[in-house]
Amino acid sequence: MEYIKTRKCGDCGKSILYQIFLRDNPIISLKRAQKLWKDPFIIPYCPECFLNRPEKPYKRRRRYYYNNHLKLRI
Repeated sequence: MEYIKTRKCGDCGKSILYQIFLRDNPIISLKRAQKLWKDPFIIPYCPECFLNRPEKPYKRRRRYYYNNHLKLRI
């Protein structure tokens, strides 16, 4: 197996080994995992930071507001 360099967590900066990434994501195939790991646009997170990340607030669709507006008029 070729050497795959470690990457840093997007939040805390802790280094993450590729083997740990594979262990934490057993559903991903090896080929797909390598593509994800080598992609510079995908930011890996350590398990602690990933589980403690706040979720983005849910954004409603305009259509939902429009339908509510129509219901209020009737």
